[in-house]
Amino acid sequence: MAESVDDVAAYLLERLGAVDPARLQRLVYYTQAWHLADHHVHLFEDPIEARADGPVVLRLHDQADGRDQVHEWPAGDPRRVGARARDVIEWVLRSYGPFPDGELARIVRAEAPWRLARQGRRVARRSTRFVDPTVMAIYYDRLRASPDVAVLVAVGSARLEGHEFGPPEVDLLRAAATGTRAADDIVAELVRRNRAS
Repeated sequence: MAESVDDVAAYLLERLGAVDPARLQRLVYYTQAWHLADHHVHLFEDPIEARADGPVVLRLHDQADGRDQVHEWPAGDPRRVGARARDVIEWVLRSYGPFPDGELARIVRAEAPWRLARQGRRVARRSTRFVDPTVMAIYYDRLRASPDVAVLVAVGSARLEGHEFGPPEVDLLRAAATGTRAADDIVAELVRRNRAS
């Protein structure tokens, strides 16, 4: 059975203390995303709107509207959050909690689920489109893939877009996926190669 988004928000605030409402929205988004990836079911049933500044659960937005900081969530009870949901929320807090607000906003807006939902919308224009939970589940599940699977997915995605990778490029992808080389170093090498050719 799905959790209440209000209980999830209350749990996050109990652990974090006062936060900016937009930060709360982004962390709630990531709890849904990783719960979908890990368990293939929704953490909560509320849809997530793809607004210009990031994902928004309308029920949370309406309750926090106009506040600079959210200290508590009276509509929710953190004690009602189940053990499996708590595990996902705690993982999200460890993984995303340390990021400053601006960096967290940049990350969520760079990822495919939000971008696909915003596709065709002007940057500042409000969207009534929702982030597709199926896209979220697939996208975040793939982020946990083994390096070999990650390389296969990257090569397959590139082929769908009309690009082919030769063995040297596949080796670079594998180096990035296994963490043996920094992505910035690989990009710099590819830029040098393209300039030389």
